[in-house]
Amino acid sequence: MSQRQTARYEFDDDLPIEGVEPGTNLLVSGATMAGTRDLALRLVTAGNERDEGMVLVTTNKGGEKVLSECDRLCGGVERDRFGIVDCVSKQHGRERFSERIETVSSPGDLTGIGIEFSGLYQTIHRASAERVRAGLYSLSTLLMYSEFQTVSRFVHTVSGRIAATDGLGVFLIDPSTQDERVVSTMTQLCDGRIDVRERDGDRELRVRGLSGHSREWTEF
Repeated sequence: MSQRQTARYEFDDDLPIEGVEPGTNLLVSGATMAGTRDLALRLVTAGNERDEGMVLVTTNKGGEKVLSECDRLCGGVERDRFGIVDCVSKQHGRERFSERIETVSSPGDLTGIGIEFSGLYQTIHRASAERVRAGLYSLSTLLMYSEFQTVSRFVHTVSGRIAATDGLGVFLIDPSTQDERVVSTMTQLCDGRIDVRERDGDRELRVRGLSGHSREWTEF
């Protein structure tokens, strides 16, 4: 971690997750129906009220739809500090929507995703906010389009960039779609892991790998 950033990245008060150090990458693991996707999005959009930049890579929903989701979760995203890499819309004949929504050909175009992500991240980091939160939703989709080793190298590169610039990275995966070896490797590429489940109608999470966090399941 560089000397420039010392303040932790904080989250919403109703989430049982303590702030994390700059340069931290988190894997959020769980089924979509358990609220896992919303949680992963909230970890990034919590930067909205803290004047932090936000960059998302969406692999299974169009950029405009994801932007609407983020608006709902945080009361309206500040557009000048927000960017999306959309891996879906171009397949349906829809091109770039705005200056901060970039499209690539498909979730299998990891080179294109990396280029667009780096460009948006650099633009927001330099022009709008030194502190940037980044999210990739989801690794499960990338693994449908590319080999495991290829996706692992991609995640290693992206998480390394985030760590080197004192950012916050959030990577989403559905463990029910992958074998344990894949989930274990993705866990190792991150600093901590947040597991999500639904039990008796309640949504719960537990945090692993981060100091100061209980390993017990907690409602959220």
